[in-house]
Amino acid sequence: MSDIAIMGGIAADIEGRPDGMLIYADSNPGKIKISYGGVSRNITENLARLGADVSFCSIAGNDFIGRAAKQQLESLGADVSGVKLEDGESTAIYLSILDSCGDMELALCNMDILEKIDKSFINEAAETLKTSKIVGIDTNMTEENIYYLTEKLQGTPIFIDPVSVTKSQRIKNFVGRFHTVKPNRIEAQAISGIKIKSDGDLNRAANWFLSAGVKRIFITLGEGGVFFADEKESGIVKAGRVNIVSATGAGDAFSAACLKAFVDGLGIRETAELAMAASALALESCAAVNPLMSAELLRVRAGNLSK
Repeated sequence: MSDIAIMGGIAADIEGRPDGMLIYADSNPGKIKISYGGVSRNITENLARLGADVSFCSIAGNDFIGRAAKQQLESLGADVSGVKLEDGESTAIYLSILDSCGDMELALCNMDILEKIDKSFINEAAETLKTSKIVGIDTNMTEENIYYLTEKLQGTPIFIDPVSVTKSQRIKNFVGRFHTVKPNRIEAQAISGIKIKSDGDLNRAANWFLSAGVKRIFITLGEGGVFFADEKESGIVKAGRVNIVSATGAGDAFSAACLKAFVDGLGIRETAELAMAASALALESCAAVNPLMSAELLRVRAGNLSK
């Protein structure tokens, strides 16, 4: 098995934008963009572009999108032998129609296949996952299945991205089972129950996570950078100057850099600097994963942050 194993969903994002005013009940000339998505899939692609030894476990439909998404990760060097393509199922898809200003007018999503990432799937993958140095997941699984996975992977460090305030509640009662947790400020509040309005509050929240059993906590602060803490050190890494093109995927790039830094044996401050640099690179791309992402470019950007 690889150094880093990721388990989670594959999704496709289909976005349509009309050339002019959107006319209902009619065919509108416009632009249509298709891209691969899913938090865990994005983390895996970032890791592959960073040259990490990474594998991905997921379920997609045995359709054009599922096959193409799997092949794309494989072409980047990721081990996708754990990606199952299900006959008769559709790959998870988010379809959005924008108006002429770029605001969402209507959307449909079909995420039914992600429900197949269940105990049976976990049982099948667990023996391989536990041989990795660290496993990365997100909270798109049910609370019951996340807990079950932590049971199966006892002794293996687990990194988790809480994804959203609502979904972060799924790990609140057993957050100490995770080695590294990467919430934003609001998610950290929801999990810990501590209102975060100051640096002192950040320290109190971090101490709550560490007391629960978490080894590393990264609380992202948007333009304010990231607060980091472990049992030895805490602090804030500020965000550098960034030409923001799209915020999509910035958190996934941050997570990937954290995972790569862990297997490289880096300290928490250097990890935070690399993660902020990865996030900045993601912000400068219209794609969910910046195709220019690389270990060399990441080191350069992190070096600029520390100056």
